[in-house]
Amino acid sequence: MLTKYEYKEKFDHIFQLFSSGLIFIDDKGIILDLNSYAEKILQIQKIDFIGKNGDHLWSMLNNTVEVKKRLIEKLINEDYLDTHVELNTLEREYKYIHVLISKQRESGLYLVEITDETEKVYMKKRLDQSESLRTLGQLAAGIAHEIRNPMTSLKGFTQLLNQNATEDAKRYLNVITDEINKMEDILTQFLHLSKPSKSQFVFLNIEDIVFEVVNFMAPQALLKSIKLVVTSSIDKGCQVYGDSQLLKQVFINAIKNGIEAMPNGGNIDIKISSIRGSFVSISISDQGCGIEDEHIKKIFQPFFTTKSTGTGLGLSHVYKVIEEHGGNIEVRSIVGKGTTFEFILPCQYSL
Repeated sequence: MLTKYEYKEKFDHIFQLFSSGLIFIDDKGIILDLNSYAEKILQIQKIDFIGKNGDHLWSMLNNTVEVKKRLIEKLINEDYLDTHVELNTLEREYKYIHVLISKQRESGLYLVEITDETEKVYMKKRLDQSESLRTLGQLAAGIAHEIRNPMTSLKGFTQLLNQNATEDAKRYLNVITDEINKMEDILTQFLHLSKPSKSQFVFLNIEDIVFEVVNFMAPQALLKSIKLVVTSSIDKGCQVYGDSQLLKQVFINAIKNGIEAMPNGGNIDIKISSIRGSFVSISISDQGCGIEDEHIKKIFQPFFTTKSTGTGLGLSHVYKVIEEHGGNIEVRSIVGKGTTFEFILPCQYSL
């Protein structure tokens, strides 16, 4: 039987040139070696991990303690594990990784093979979302004419009836008018999602945008005993190329959702930070009820909502805006503790 070091030497040339990330871990959980692809995928330095316990890598997984425990138990019982995980790298980049772990009979070592499937996952999300929005656009175009004309007529007749109506009748007519206005608002949201927006992109100071939104939302938050806490560590000169009004709508929507999720008050933390020099992160974290895991995958789909009075169009619009700005959205949530929406946008530096 080969020793762990003889086994590693035997396959060293394959190990270093393999097209996936490879990591050798001994039966005590100590990291023996990892190839350059593993360093690249995990965005780590080999020297910082060799000789340390595999828990240092395990802690990077964006899973709950219960899920991690279950995966370890499966590996111990079967000497094999094939799973997909969400990874939070040391440089705060989220990745979707395919992990294959097998125990090598000749040496007793665990060989961990990791493959970065982030682009594949993001591409599928974009395709799914684009298909949903395209379907919504076709629907909106078809119903706009059919619904708007009758609504205009209804609104006109209620105004005429209101002139000679009794006080009781006026109350009923006001309710009808309010409901017609709501229908018009929903139809307008339809059309905003389906039509290419006439955006005016310029270079923006994202800090100014965020603080303007916070000042706008502060009174509404105060009424609900909620404090908006802003921290910024953005690199100087960082500018986002975008439409200020559209981005304000995004942040207003996120803060508004946070306020609605916190009936007992608390804090909403808003953090602005630079990521890897060429991106800026705006994360908005509430202390609300949280979102179920099965719902997180659906929240950007048109019409999906967990609110009794929601239309399910707000977050679809948010997704469309961030996509138009070349950015990504990450959502993390723990039921009963709160939710974080992180908006990641490309930035450039002024000279």
